[in-house]
Amino acid sequence: MRLIGWTLQLGFLAAVYLTMTGKLQISLPETVMGFEVPAVAREWLDRNAEIAGYGRQTQETFKQITNKIR
Repeated sequence: MRLIGWTLQLGFLAAVYLTMTGKLQISLPETVMGFEVPAVAREWLDRNAEIAGYGRQTQETFKQITNKIR
């Protein structure tokens, strides 16, 4: 039973890490299992996705600049 608990905890932490780094895009529904998801949580995920998009756009711009310099 402890192994299952540790596996679930590590899986949750991995999902949080992937979401924070922008490698995983998650959108929360309005309700989960009959409970309303707080608006703050949905806004946080939307902002995180937006920041990850800015990061990708910046990387592409820098790649284009370095290709022009070469």
